[in-house]
Amino acid sequence: MDDIIDTSTNRLSGCWKSSDCHSCTQNKHGCGWCPTSATCVPINSLLDPVSNADIYPLRDERFELRTKALGCGCSTTSLLAVIVTIFATIAGLLVLYGIVKLLLKLNEAYGTGAWRGWEVEVKDDGAREGKPWVRSSKNSWFGPNLAKRSEQEEVTARTRLLA
Repeated sequence: MDDIIDTSTNRLSGCWKSSDCHSCTQNKHGCGWCPTSATCVPINSLLDPVSNADIYPLRDERFELRTKALGCGCSTTSLLAVIVTIFATIAGLLVLYGIVKLLLKLNEAYGTGAWRGWEVEVKDDGAREGKPWVRSSKNSWFGPNLAKRSEQEEVTARTRLLA
């Protein structure tokens, strides 16, 4: 039991000896630098501010801890901000992807139709021939081509020629 007390006392005194960020974070005792109070405190991990609020001299600076892993220029707050930003960006991209997929499905149902499909052509002798088709341009995807004649107009024009 005395060994544990001596070790923690040695660690605490080893950390408290440091008077600047660099010597504190490079200390062999595993210390972290508190910039507001300019003190060096013993820490076990980067997540100590979450679980141990009492080891910091000022309660307000517990998330401003500097460690060896991040260096003196990056606090725990900065790290958490970066992590939240990354996950928010990924979530935003997933939402955007979902919106695009939804709009594509809605366009197939209510818009100009599908981007590609299967076309069956009935020959004059009754034979059927199928082939895949793809829209020729993105303009026809996002809006109707009003210059192009409809299928009914094509049939009517062909019927007039035959008559």
